Amino acid sequence: MSYSSATSSCIHGQDRTWHGGHPAEDRPGQCWCGGDEYCMCTPSVAIDVVLFSKRKQGDEIDVWAVRRGDTGQLATIGGFVDVGETTENAVQREVAEETGIVIPPRLIQTHGHKRNNQATHSAMKLIGVYSDPRRDNRRSIVSIAYALEFIPSEMTTKDGSNIPKAGDDAKDVVAIPLEEIGSKYTGIIWYADHLTILLDFKEQMFQGMEENIPQSGELFKDVARSTCSV
Repeated sequence: MSYSSATSSCIHGQDRTWHGGHPAEDRPGQCWCGGDEYCMCTPSVAIDVVLFSKRKQGDEIDVWAVRRGDTGQLATIGGFVDVGETTENAVQREVAEETGIVIPPRLIQTHGHKRNNQATHSAMKLIGVYSDPRRDNRRSIVSIAYALEFIPSEMTTKDGSNIPKAGDDAKDVVAIPLEEIGSKYTGIIWYADHLTILLDFKEQMFQGMEENIPQSGELFKDVARSTCSV
């Protein structure tokens, strides 16, 4: 649907359809309309966070995933971006809500910000943008995916334990060895295209190393996305 047709023909609260989900098909949807009946029929914006930590011994990496309360599937941490907040602020909020981890604002800078001519350290890096209409069955959602390193010495948790604990709509928080994602932890145990996001992260982490990264085929191999190089 074009922007002009979406705004001119969509009356307040009128049901619409969108083509997507998996399998891709026409699905019910609704435009968002203001009190003046000005309507927008556009994708929702969300963030997904691959929260990871390095083990004290060796170079092994664990990924912290949440178990969803609605489907019971494993998922990355994330949610929709609120009106008036940046995607970085959404990461900060969602991580606190779902795991209890409080991230200092200085650690979510992703654009090489300098303070007093000194580059600031960021614990967060961009993985990519995931915009395929097939990625989620609920609605058309564009997600900006970030990798966030959990650094206990620089971050805190709400309960002071420095251990991620489930909150909000997350049923549980589990640590999964990165090397087991896509092999032991694979298939429909993951929500939507989150395994694709995790495998992209895994490929970025092992870039330049002789590591055979399995490719996700459980949802779709050709999911439309733009990923970053590291």
